[in-house]
Amino acid sequence: MFIDLHNHSLYSYDSNRNMEDIVLEAIEKRVDILGFSDHLDFNEGDPGNEYYNGCHQLKEFDSLKNKYSSKITLHLGIEASLEKSYEEKILNVFDKFPFSYKIMSAHFVKGTVISDWIKEIEKDADNIDDADYSPYFASLKSISQFKAFDILGHIDYYKKYSKFLRHDIIFEKHKKDYTEILKRIIGEGKTIEINSSGLRHKCREQFPSDSILALYKELGGRTVSTGSDSHSRGDVAFHFNEVYNIIENFDFKVYKPNKEKKCFP
Repeated sequence: MFIDLHNHSLYSYDSNRNMEDIVLEAIEKRVDILGFSDHLDFNEGDPGNEYYNGCHQLKEFDSLKNKYSSKITLHLGIEASLEKSYEEKILNVFDKFPFSYKIMSAHFVKGTVISDWIKEIEKDADNIDDADYSPYFASLKSISQFKAFDILGHIDYYKKYSKFLRHDIIFEKHKKDYTEILKRIIGEGKTIEINSSGLRHKCREQFPSDSILALYKELGGRTVSTGSDSHSRGDVAFHFNEVYNIIENFDFKVYKPNKEKKCFP
């Protein structure tokens, strides 16, 4: 059984994929449970600021859910970025729509989109030890303290944009940070995501790394969610055979949204 809970459609500013095309690709790839998790952003300096249109998406989702009910189980989720200045706006959207699950991810660091932030801190660095990634971990800690979500998305996402490859060095340097974050996630009954999109990028490694997954298990983590972070054709369930091998090796259980919710408030 493949479960892909992290997919972006034209309701995200950075994808133009029709929702039905995503469903058809998932069926083709024998995905059993598919979730949409479009971006919810309120950072004024980002093109995705207030882009999400939940009312329109809900209507389309309801139609697709009924149309394909015999072939696949569909869920409506959301992927939100978090900054303290717009926490209330996030909670208002969470309350307004019946999301089956909520992913929280660090897409901004100190108000700057992470791709730009990484470029800035690494521009004068000759090796990975020369760059200070600690503000990224501060962002993750802030998310872990937020109560109203289910899944912590792509925990070591910074490495997607890094020009360096020795991210094991950063793991060792920030192991205490990872430990604090993961302990809180486990203690709150939340889960982390194994996101296969890293396998499409320069880092050539899933988010999170095996080292982080081993620490998660050591601390008592038992469940992970699975997502491809698809934005384009071909990305749904990307390299999921590899992802599910990792899950089997760690003896994790795969997270499922615990109930079907009505499509309208």
